[in-house]
Amino acid sequence: MKQVTLNIPDNKYQFFIELVKSLNFVKVDDSPYNSKFVAKIEKSQKEFKNGEFTRVKQDELQNLLGLE
Repeated sequence: MKQVTLNIPDNKYQFFIELVKSLNFVKVDDSPYNSKFVAKIEKSQKEFKNGEFTRVKQDELQNLLGLE
């Protein structure tokens, strides 16, 4: 699979998106967010929900970060 990045003038964007969406072999990801970053956030949310996290007390934070 190939990925293409295009620069479309603002006044032609909506027309272009509708045209491309009409092609059954093209997936349009017009999210303003980086998909890899979003996947990392969603994974973190799932891990947190499943209890896969570590708690750090506020008074231990500076030591943990090596600031003391």
